[in-house]
Amino acid sequence: MITAIFNKSKPINLVLASLLLVFGFVIVQLKSIDVFNLNSFLYDLFELSLAVLSVMIIEFIVKKNSISEQNSFVIMFFSIFSFCFWNTSETVTLLLSNLFVLLALRKIISLKTQTNTSQKIFDAGLWICVAALFHFWAILFFIVLYISIAFYSSDYYKNWLIPLVSVFVVFTMVNGYEMIVHNTFYKFSDTTIVRGFHDISSRIDIAIVIFFSLILMVSLFFLSTSVKTKLQKNKMSYVVLLFALLIAIIIMFLAPNKSVSMLLYAYFPLAVLFTVFFERIPKVRLQSIILYLLLFASVLLCLLS
Repeated sequence: MITAIFNKSKPINLVLASLLLVFGFVIVQLKSIDVFNLNSFLYDLFELSLAVLSVMIIEFIVKKNSISEQNSFVIMFFSIFSFCFWNTSETVTLLLSNLFVLLALRKIISLKTQTNTSQKIFDAGLWICVAALFHFWAILFFIVLYISIAFYSSDYYKNWLIPLVSVFVVFTMVNGYEMIVHNTFYKFSDTTIVRGFHDISSRIDIAIVIFFSLILMVSLFFLSTSVKTKLQKNKMSYVVLLFALLIAIIIMFLAPNKSVSMLLYAYFPLAVLFTVFFERIPKVRLQSIILYLLLFASVLLCLLS
């Protein structure tokens, strides 16, 4: 039933995907002793609003760039993956950082149109800088931006300098504010690199990592054939998303807090890649089985974590 609903691109699917996010969020809140604490209600509402806004941006990216077929599987998978995110202590900062990364990816992917290229590069660099204010290692998404410049507009040398202008603008504004208000320069709080994965030590955390690793392996195994057969038109968009996924994995290795919450940066590109595999499954019944298994696994991991 869920497969049949999301198999078509309808506005109502955005509402349903948002309700999936709410469902996962409520599961976590019901486990908390502060579920009826009025002081935390607005904070929780803000978290949930950021997640829903992320889904809206993803839906816009997918439709605007024809990344998937005429369906809403990408936002559905993103919402399902998010079940494993809510049991964290730094949800707001990561949600804000990822939100601005999504805005940057929106501009980066749209570079393929070859229109307003300079403006899009500047905007993407600006969003990445803002994302780095909330989590420093999001700055690595500049690599994705420069790779896209190499793909789409490498012949115009000024485009290589535009991201630096974005950095200068954000640096000037932020430090100007800090000097006026706090009489000091802005300092990033999470620039250190911690070796090992001490924060991922519980069995549930390991299970979550295995869960997403399996999804990634399945997606990559079927990706090349799918791109060759019917996604040739958007091949470079998928290459950009592959690099975005690679950067998300690198951030997981570099970030001082190596909790499973850091997988948030990977949810969107992974949802897109898994959709490519999911669309090629010929039987609707098999699609439904896979979807229900994913949903069951996500809910179970959310409950146990």
